[in-house]
Amino acid sequence: MTELQDKDLEDREARLASIIHELALMAARIFNRRVKDLGFTRSQWEVIYLLHENDGQTQTEIAAQLIMAKPPLGKLIDRLEKDQWLERRADPADRRAKRVFLTPKSSPVFDPLEQVVSDIGDLATDGFSDTERRKFVAMLTAAHKNLSSNLESD
Repeated sequence: MTELQDKDLEDREARLASIIHELALMAARIFNRRVKDLGFTRSQWEVIYLLHENDGQTQTEIAAQLIMAKPPLGKLIDRLEKDQWLERRADPADRRAKRVFLTPKSSPVFDPLEQVVSDIGDLATDGFSDTERRKFVAMLTAAHKNLSSNLESD
């Protein structure tokens, strides 16, 4: 590598957190733009996705997985419930708690939303070989695990 390339790499390594943050913001903007006609935002998709994977979670469980405070999540769920994408039901094991479930209305939009997510992944890794893409995903997964375990120890 040339001296200029070394310096550029050092600069990027020093701002790793900033680059990760920028990637997340760009992905969210692209997602929001592509799904605008479906009436969804990235944040709403995250709730729909979590419930698709494990329907009937409590708001507390969803908040923990999204690393989101309960009040803004409550507003997000209120909106999705108002639009009939999901519904709250009493928890038979705890009368104080409510569980959140997808409605049948959400089924037809799941695949198109998931395709948008896949397309964004393809955009982000454009020009990567299959090996580079697998390594990139593995490294991001490891970084996610590292940060998650740090959160849990707080």
